[in-house]
Amino acid sequence: MSKVSVQIVTWNSERYIFDCLESLSRQTFTDFSVMVIDNHSTDSTVKFVREHYPTVSMLQNFRNIGFTKAHNQGIHLAKGEYSLILNPDVILAEDFLANLVSFADQHPEGGSFGGKILKLQSKAIDDDDQGGLRQVIKSEIIDSAGLQIYKSRRVVDRGEGQRDEGQYNRPEPVFGISGACVLYRRSALNEVLIRNEYFDNNFFAYKEDIDLAWRLRLYGFESWYQPAALCYHYRGFGTAGRGFGKINRSRRSVSKLLRFYSFKNQHLLLVKNDQWLNLLLALPWFLLRELQVILYSLVFEPFQWRGVILFFRQLPETFNKRRVIMAHRKVQPREIRKWFE
Repeated sequence: MSKVSVQIVTWNSERYIFDCLESLSRQTFTDFSVMVIDNHSTDSTVKFVREHYPTVSMLQNFRNIGFTKAHNQGIHLAKGEYSLILNPDVILAEDFLANLVSFADQHPEGGSFGGKILKLQSKAIDDDDQGGLRQVIKSEIIDSAGLQIYKSRRVVDRGEGQRDEGQYNRPEPVFGISGACVLYRRSALNEVLIRNEYFDNNFFAYKEDIDLAWRLRLYGFESWYQPAALCYHYRGFGTAGRGFGKINRSRRSVSKLLRFYSFKNQHLLLVKNDQWLNLLLALPWFLLRELQVILYSLVFEPFQWRGVILFFRQLPETFNKRRVIMAHRKVQPREIRKWFE
């Protein structure tokens, strides 16, 4: 049995998967297995992986069941002490696993661990290259140095968009880790399991990493950032910034589907995880942000009304999950409140 179970969910990911799997094949740490869970790709992702990476396990779904449910499938099948959730558009440095697994072994109180993620430039993508990305351009721009949460309940990738000048070169606890590349301790995942779900299946995709990070915190697990573990990521959804202008500029570059799930899931994760005392103490910041986002979304993005309807349909189940979480939480509100900036 491998110590680390690596799993990648793909959906029409042929243009990325080559470099992702190649970076795994070059790891100095070798005690790991790889599973690809494909969500009914219509390109040649499955064929490419099977032909060129015969040691990679493949689970093929016959419809797109979403990021959350597909990763839940993989975690249930995984046998390792750790599960590495990895996006197909991420490339790992050769010593990534060696550095991160060693660090995790030294911090048994940690439930999740992440490294320094830098951005890959999208202009390196060649749409006509059926073998994936053969040439990539690695930048010095930070993609994520862990998740950072504000009193307004806005969650961002710490340091995103900043040039890497060593400002995040210290290992330290963070609120959570980006789902693009995160190492979970399997025993921690099993403890926060709710109704056979690690990630919430109602989320489908987007912000499920924040939801799980918050739940791990409520159950008393730490999340650690280890900058010695380096990787690179393509990303489509940036931070929203402040005010209508920045919200508009950020959101226009993102697909309607992701904006739809982002809006709905942000409110689901608050219902599930936020504690009433903490929300009351942060009410001015929270209401200001909520008014901006809700007014913008419902006026300028009318498709979000479908998200409002779906939110209320999923609300009873979400309240049931909240009851489970609050019944099993191990930390007081003040322990969570210290992460709100």
